[in-house]
Amino acid sequence: MSSSVLQTAIPILAYCASSITMTLVNKLVLSSFQFHMVFFMLAAQAFGSVALMVLANRVGLNVKYRAMNKRDARTWFPVACSQALMLYTGGKALEYLNVPLFTVFKNLTIIAVAYGEKWVFKAAVTSLMLVSFGMMVMSSMVGAWNDMTFNGWGYFWMSTNCLASATFVIHMRKVIKQVNFQDFDTVYFNNLLTLPLYVVLSLVQEDWSGFVDYYSDKANAVELNSFARGIFISGIAAFAISYCSPWCLRTTSSTTYSMIGALNKLPIALFAMMWFPDP
Repeated sequence: MSSSVLQTAIPILAYCASSITMTLVNKLVLSSFQFHMVFFMLAAQAFGSVALMVLANRVGLNVKYRAMNKRDARTWFPVACSQALMLYTGGKALEYLNVPLFTVFKNLTIIAVAYGEKWVFKAAVTSLMLVSFGMMVMSSMVGAWNDMTFNGWGYFWMSTNCLASATFVIHMRKVIKQVNFQDFDTVYFNNLLTLPLYVVLSLVQEDWSGFVDYYSDKANAVELNSFARGIFISGIAAFAISYCSPWCLRTTSSTTYSMIGALNKLPIALFAMMWFPDP
C-alpha cells in the first residue's frame, strides 16, 4: 500500500473509531442515569482534553500546541462556538431519540455539507452524489423503520444538530487554513475556549442542587461511581475525536468527511441495539 493511501486511510480509520466511541459513551452518560447533565458532561470532556494535552507535554511526549493568544482566539472562537452547539444539540437529541433514528437524521447532514461546500468553496454537487446521498438516507430509514417514533423535542434538537454540524465542518475547514493550525492546536483552542462557556451554562441551567442531594445519598453510591467512570471515559473520547476530526478533515474534503461520519453509523447502530434497546 502506497504512503499516500496510508496518509489518508489512517486518519479516516482513527476518526471512525473515535466517533463510534464518542456517540456510544454520550448515549450511556445521557440516558442511563438519573440526571442528564449535558453541559457538565461537555465541560468534563473539554477539561479532560486540555488536561491530557498539558500532561503529555509536561512529561515530554511529542505533543506541541500553539499558546493561546488574542488574535488566534478571536479568529477561532466562532468555530469553537459552532462545535459547542453541535455537541450540545447532539447530546440533547440522544436524550430523546434512539441511536438508529439519530443515524437517519445525521445522514441528512451530508447533503447540507455538500451544498455548503458548493456555496463556500465552489465545489460541484453531481447527480451521482445526489443519488448516493438519497440511497444512504433511504437505507438508514429502512434499517431504523421499527424504531421510528415521533418525538417533537427529539426532532427539534436533531434538526438543529444537523445545521450546527454542517456549519462546524465547513467553517472549521475554512478557518483552519487562515490560522494555519496543526491538529493539536485545534484540540487545544477548541476545548479551552469552550470550557468556560460549558461551566457557566451548567451552573446556570442544570439542577445541581438536585444532583448533589441525590448522589449524597449512600444508596446511590454505585450509580455515582458508574456516572463518574462514564464522565472520565467521555473525556478521553472527547480528546480522541477533537484530534481525529481536524486530522481527517485536513486529508479529505468536507463532504467526504461527512460521508465517513455517516458510514460509521452502521456499527454505532449495531452496538446501540445491543446496549441501548430503548431511547
